[in-house]
Amino acid sequence: MTERAENSRRVRESLATLTGHVRVRVLNCSAEGCLLEATGPLAIGTVGKLRVSFSGQEFEDAIQIVRCNPVEQTKGTHHLGGKFLSTSPPYAGTFRYVMRCDLGELAGWLDTQSGQ
Repeated sequence: MTERAENSRRVRESLATLTGHVRVRVLNCSAEGCLLEATGPLAIGTVGKLRVSFSGQEFEDAIQIVRCNPVEQTKGTHHLGGKFLSTSPPYAGTFRYVMRCDLGELAGWLDTQSGQ
């Protein structure tokens, strides 16, 4: 087997996707990312989809974990720093959009979207 073919085979064997669900609580948020609280650690560099339920609606955004620190007062609890990965502007349906809306405006938008 040639060296190129061997390298190609190794790359194919090393690519994988692992999916799982981790319950988190959003503690703080900005335009660039958010501070999350989880019941366990996540590896720095982990990429995932943050899905948040707010007033009966679900919003989501892609994030990457950039920080993971244990909370000393609580056994097993960790604070996670998540960085938003999207390069598009926030739009309806994304968590970044919800965070930028005025709460009064958001309540009206949610009622309109749910058909109430």
